[in-house]
Amino acid sequence: MRRLSRQYWKIKFWENYLNLFIRPPKDLFAVQGYLHLLEAKFLYWLAAQVPERGLALEIGSFKGKSSCFVAAGLPVNAKLICVDTWQNDAMPYDSQTDVLPEFLNNTKKYRERIEVNRGRSLDVASRWSRPLDFLFIDGDHSYEGCSADLRAWLPFVKSGGWIAFHDSSEPGVTKAIAELFPPAARTGDCQSWSIFAARKK
Repeated sequence: MRRLSRQYWKIKFWENYLNLFIRPPKDLFAVQGYLHLLEAKFLYWLAAQVPERGLALEIGSFKGKSSCFVAAGLPVNAKLICVDTWQNDAMPYDSQTDVLPEFLNNTKKYRERIEVNRGRSLDVASRWSRPLDFLFIDGDHSYEGCSADLRAWLPFVKSGGWIAFHDSSEPGVTKAIAELFPPAARTGDCQSWSIFAARKK
């Protein structure tokens, strides 16, 4: 990225804005997980864009760090749906083991705002019917995995709703965004660290 490019200044603006004005609860930063400080603040901000009684959905929740930041940022009576097998299927640095108990313990403060859907993303989507205001994709980062998640869940996101991708610079994620959520299908692009987000047109 060129130092003086428009994209560079856009990213710097978001970094400064998040650092100066977004203040999630400090205890959330102690939860174990793979989330940069700016990513955590960005998710907290994105959650705050969900309307009252709205619905956010996260694909890939691991031990609940990102889930906590989203749940904490949600407005009154909004809900977060967490979709995961909790078997570390898509975690390249962690052994396959059941981490649901750790997730439940880490997110217990927000239990009333979180709905757990244990299973594979595509299986949960096949029986889903509710519209979404915010979709956070952080599951399988391969092109096949990310594109399948996006195809399955994109129809449920309302016009004007946010879609965010963790590790958006991973080749598979980048390709899935370019093909299935291109500039013509989105508006309000913004990025912080590895999370890219935009509104669905």
